[in-house]
Amino acid sequence: MKSYKLFIILFALLFSCESKKDKIKSDWKYYSGFDFGDFLSFKHQNLKIQNDTIYKDSTPLAIIVELKTNYLPGTENKLTLKDIKSGALGIYTDKGK
Repeated sequence: MKSYKLFIILFALLFSCESKKDKIKSDWKYYSGFDFGDFLSFKHQNLKIQNDTIYKDSTPLAIIVELKTNYLPGTENKLTLKDIKSGALGIYTDKGK
């Protein structure tokens, strides 16, 4: 029983070691709210994260409000963004790195 608990703790630590910035540098699909585009990709678009702000072509695009990370199979991570100009919120789901 003790080894089972140790395994669960080590498993949780492995997934929590990735930084918030690294978790956000993924591919994101539009889910609801304000639309920054159907798809946000940090690999294929000129997007950059600095502190809590996402920049596109050196222009501030959005502020990162929240990152909900889910570890259960069949669930997706959710990223909530706030538009700099209007203050409207948009939610995106993680599509992987």
